[in-house]
Amino acid sequence: MELRDAPTARLHPEGRAGPVAAPTSVVRTVAEAFLVRLRRRGVDRLFVNSGTDFAPIVEAYARRHESRLDLPDVVVCAHENLAVSMAHGSYLGDGRMQAVVLHTSVGTANAVCAVFNAARSRVPILLAAGRTPLFEHTRLGARDFPIHWAQEMFDQAGMLREFVAWDYELRDGAHVTDVVDRAVDVACTEPGGPVYLTLPREVLAAPMPGTGAPPAPARPAPPHPDPGAVARLADLLATASFPVVVTADAGADAHAVVLLDELSRRFGIAVVEQGPRHVNLPADHPLHAGYSVDAVLGEADVLCVLDLDVPWIPGTAAPRADAVVVQCGPDPHFSRYPVRTHRADLSITTTSTALLAGLSAALGTRAVDPGRADRLAARVSGWRARRERVLADEAERTGPITKTALNAALARVRPPGAVVVNEYWASAELLASTTPGTWFGTPPAGGLGWGLPAALGLQMARPEATVIAAVGDGAYLFANPAACHHAMAMHDLPVLTVVCTNGHWGAVQGSTLRMYPDGHTAGGGALSPLAQLGPVPDFAAYAEASGGLGLRVEQRAQLVPALRQALRSVEHDRRPALVDVRCV
Repeated sequence: MELRDAPTARLHPEGRAGPVAAPTSVVRTVAEAFLVRLRRRGVDRLFVNSGTDFAPIVEAYARRHESRLDLPDVVVCAHENLAVSMAHGSYLGDGRMQAVVLHTSVGTANAVCAVFNAARSRVPILLAAGRTPLFEHTRLGARDFPIHWAQEMFDQAGMLREFVAWDYELRDGAHVTDVVDRAVDVACTEPGGPVYLTLPREVLAAPMPGTGAPPAPARPAPPHPDPGAVARLADLLATASFPVVVTADAGADAHAVVLLDELSRRFGIAVVEQGPRHVNLPADHPLHAGYSVDAVLGEADVLCVLDLDVPWIPGTAAPRADAVVVQCGPDPHFSRYPVRTHRADLSITTTSTALLAGLSAALGTRAVDPGRADRLAARVSGWRARRERVLADEAERTGPITKTALNAALARVRPPGAVVVNEYWASAELLASTTPGTWFGTPPAGGLGWGLPAALGLQMARPEATVIAAVGDGAYLFANPAACHHAMAMHDLPVLTVVCTNGHWGAVQGSTLRMYPDGHTAGGGALSPLAQLGPVPDFAAYAEASGGLGLRVEQRAQLVPALRQALRSVEHDRRPALVDVRCV
């Protein structure tokens, strides 16, 4: 399997591609020192929704034509959920940590849901929030707006302390470099995640001491598994009759996809992608066992859970009593989850890449049945035949548009290598991605409004890619669509948005029916008022209002032509497009 690195580009604040000029003058203020250090630590983009608290940062960028300082490129965002989720998507696109500017307490409050998503996805983001000025007078940067009293909190960081790996307040400019280094190092140390730094305006405005900044420290090495634990797991896998790896996030590192591909082929190990958030194994791999672990739990005698928080739902399924369950990951028991009691007969703290490399070496010294790969391939391939039947059936069907019909249409027109960012309706099984980095699923926390902004950030990180945001009407509304389409126009981000519009919260209605299959909701025969979204707006108008192409589809026969027209818009005209698909 060949691994191709995703293309990347650096953008100027005004959106032109090209290198940033080398600095020709010294740093004057703490704000400038903060920004220079961010760039020095690999932060290329500053996703900004700022306010009165960031006047020194505004001044630093205004002085850039004179200072020629190398600062992160500014990406203006009209809402904090957009800013944080774009930074999240940007990291998914190129693997580089980015920073977000939040406006004091109120901006932080708007960002909490997106930070929750990033935290559960272990995505490193430096969140730099302004703080209400400390002083009422006498200092440069002291309070000069009435809001500077009402916006102050006793513990601003407390709003998101449970979700960040570290939080701090910059109290003096003399240690701005140390504080930025600390923030970046914590965010990027496995298991990783967002960090939060508050910046008082007076501190940012202060002159920077004339000492030179030290070199950037080396990043910490990722955790490697205990050799004894790897040897034990290798013994279990070598002697198993039906070994299975189940994962959702191993493919966060594309190198792990290559290693898992080779390990599975060479040693005859089946792989299930359970609720995948990445491409963990190409869908056309002979030992790909589908997208539901329930299909193999009855047969698997060794179940290796690879960096997956919920490998099965305890109330509905469980591994065989005589199976061996091995939990592996940077935090194999997900210690930040208050309750998680999934069985573990062996636990290994490691990254997926390190474990797979170690396992390949260890299994290479053990006797493994050479016929196991072919036998397992025959036993786990049934999902492919079912997929082909569904796609063939949908091509012949008529009537209202269903989610299955929408997936079949997208599978038919999806360009090779096109990236799908899914928040609701896209099916990993029906779309069957084969290239690492071309499928991104909803974060574990499920905070709505992530998908479309994340697609924008991913498009920014990979400007040559075709990026498709697959969202439901509820997720689309939560994403602040006017702000998202505004960002597409401002930053030249030709994303294709496909909205599955059915006018209700399917998860709300579905969860009620699962809990009360014989209850009043089930017997009423009508959609609960708590699950209704109607009347649904004209979503195509959001795209058109910012210069994009907006299409509305109500008939099956319109689906494929509309998707092809939208793809031509984003690929050839570099014009964002939205297809509003009215589904049942």
